Amino acid sequence: MFKAAIRVNKITSIAQLRGATLHAERGDETSQARLREGAELGAGLAWSKAAESDRDYLAAFKAHKSELGAGERKGAPLCMQALCVVSPEWVKAAGDLHDPSNPRNRALFDQAKAWAESWAGKGSVFGARLDLDEAGGAVVDLMISPVRTSRGKPVISTQKALVELKAATGERNEYSALQTSWADWAREHLDSQIERGTRRTITDRQHLTPETYGLVKDKARAEALQEHDKASGVVRALHSASGMAPEAIDELRDLLLLQREIQAHKRAPKQYEPPMSEYLMEGPTNVALALSHDSDPWHHIDRTRRDAARVVEAGRRFGLGQDDDKKGYKAGQDFFPALIDRMHLTAVLAKCGEFCARAEAFVKNTIAQLRGLDQSAQLDQDKLWPENATHAVMRSRINLEIRTPVSQVERKPEVEQERSQPTPKQERKRERDTDWEL
Repeated sequence: MFKAAIRVNKITSIAQLRGATLHAERGDETSQARLREGAELGAGLAWSKAAESDRDYLAAFKAHKSELGAGERKGAPLCMQALCVVSPEWVKAAGDLHDPSNPRNRALFDQAKAWAESWAGKGSVFGARLDLDEAGGAVVDLMISPVRTSRGKPVISTQKALVELKAATGERNEYSALQTSWADWAREHLDSQIERGTRRTITDRQHLTPETYGLVKDKARAEALQEHDKASGVVRALHSASGMAPEAIDELRDLLLLQREIQAHKRAPKQYEPPMSEYLMEGPTNVALALSHDSDPWHHIDRTRRDAARVVEAGRRFGLGQDDDKKGYKAGQDFFPALIDRMHLTAVLAKCGEFCARAEAFVKNTIAQLRGLDQSAQLDQDKLWPENATHAVMRSRINLEIRTPVSQVERKPEVEQERSQPTPKQERKRERDTDWEL
């Protein structure tokens, strides 16, 4: 079976469009560094609405607005950049992955654009590209700017198009709707053996720099390579361990520890528990008996959270922490090249950190209770090391689609919205409240 997946970024500024154009035209260092050996820089299939260039997205966007007579809403996204992915093996089955004349490359290119316009609207795509100058392949880059009618005028609205798609697919959020819709389209129009990829989110969706773009595209190709490299890398490391310095052996041990926790979290994210030698926070009678005979809480705190704390410290050794999602998961790329692994590792570090803080709060609060101290002075675990771990856990659940974010604004049915005639300010607020679901 082959896989299909979607990666999405919302573009909110002209500067981001310029950055996307620079990358498409191979004018940035990122694209040049990723050039495949022997490939011609800029080789690939490309199309846009721009009169003079198939890769000038800023000019294409202006032509798009002029063609559809569409306006913009202040503060709302200008468009979406969607990467339509299928398994490279599907393209290779018909020829060279990087051959523009491979019929599957052409079919993928054409069908990706047709899919986007099937739900975003005819003419909504103003740019499309399939790069053939990089090591990977089978990824079509689309620039999508849906236009909808608002108060009798055509206006760009990515959110309205996505809400419609969510309703059509029956999915719980817009991102899942995109994944399901693309997989269904690819299965119907490309190959019946294509199926939906794993339900997970993969990218920092607020900014689209060339570096972020590269991370998203690398995700499509890195995971397959990683599985092969992982085993051989571990074998090489074990064979050479006898000649390592003690510090290097410690580093290898920490690396393997983090890899183990990543795999445990990937297998069952909802059931994942931090590693622990014993769980002091069970059996209240035994806990009270133990704590009542010991005036030093740290003996019990360290004993309970020792293994979880080791995971947190191992992450810090490689420059990783529970808040890496706020930075686009860029830390630790040399050690964990697959973006999805870094996402799961961030969730692991958050959960281990939350357990460490909870253990300290539990022990200290239990001792205070046994001593009859004021219960209003109970310690808040979010203020203990590592601080705010609970919030980091919740963010990771949302990022990995373990928990669905709930909009604070209850949306009215489409007919009711038309009747209520929301003000532009209300529409912008709804856009902001729902953008983060993607």
